[in-house]
Amino acid sequence: MNEILLKLVFVILVTSPAEEKQADILISSIRDFGGRYADSPVYLFMSDNMNAPRHSIKSPNVTFIPLEADNNMPDYPFLLKVLACAKAEELLQEKSDIIVWMNVDALVLNEPTEFCLWKNKKIAIRPVNLRNNVGLPAGEHADMYWHKIYDYTRLKVNKVPVVETLVDKKEVREYLNCAIFSVRSDLGIFSEWKRIFLLLLNDSDYQSKACTSQNHKVFLHQAVLSAIISKRIRKDEIQWFSQKAGYPLHHHNELDHEVKAIKLNQLESVVYERLWDAPHWIMCTIRVDEPLRSWLRENYERVTGRELYLIAQ
Repeated sequence: MNEILLKLVFVILVTSPAEEKQADILISSIRDFGGRYADSPVYLFMSDNMNAPRHSIKSPNVTFIPLEADNNMPDYPFLLKVLACAKAEELLQEKSDIIVWMNVDALVLNEPTEFCLWKNKKIAIRPVNLRNNVGLPAGEHADMYWHKIYDYTRLKVNKVPVVETLVDKKEVREYLNCAIFSVRSDLGIFSEWKRIFLLLLNDSDYQSKACTSQNHKVFLHQAVLSAIISKRIRKDEIQWFSQKAGYPLHHHNELDHEVKAIKLNQLESVVYERLWDAPHWIMCTIRVDEPLRSWLRENYERVTGRELYLIAQ
């Protein structure tokens, strides 16, 4: 393995047998379409929910890591993701320059050049897709939800940069999508993420008064990470993803024309979320040309044992 490949490590979390199938396809996509980064190491975290790693994934250069959560920790959305990132950072700080986090419901479709950070950049990411009644509107004072997050990160709300959400086009205080992103491993971002997230999870007053909706619970991990990034990383040190990286395929039909992809083949990486549950999940959403078309069918059917219906182009 040459030096450039050692600079980048993919990190993935699996919490169920169904997610292990998705991880199998994701890793296959990295190996088959990753170009210079196809042989990059993959750190695959396996949660306690798996009971024991099945290791059905046969790809080389995959390190399986059991993720053991403290029994005293609450059962909370995306807690395991935060713990996996913190552990990955601990393991990789002196082994890799860049950590690439990918949710398991994602694919690499071309050489992922946008994961590699320019010399003056510390993270590659994009704003969230939707405000979801969670993002803080640019002109408003921080509510209890954000005030406590900013308090822990020592941020003043008027100093937090403004971004525009990708799908619903709302201006909010920096609120970033953490489904797919890459970050320099020596920043200590993930250990701070874990520390503050656990503080908020164990704050009963905060949970009962600020996290009153499911969205506020589900996106708390993302809100905390966004605040830490705002505190630690200047806006000009962020390498913003173009249309090609971390493309939200599950929101494809809601995107404005200027940011909507014409066909899947032109993208570097995508997140597909719920589309996995449909037997024609990608083919009904966006145009897919060969050879990617056949690759998707073959790998989907290989891993799931289910037929992937193809719609005539």
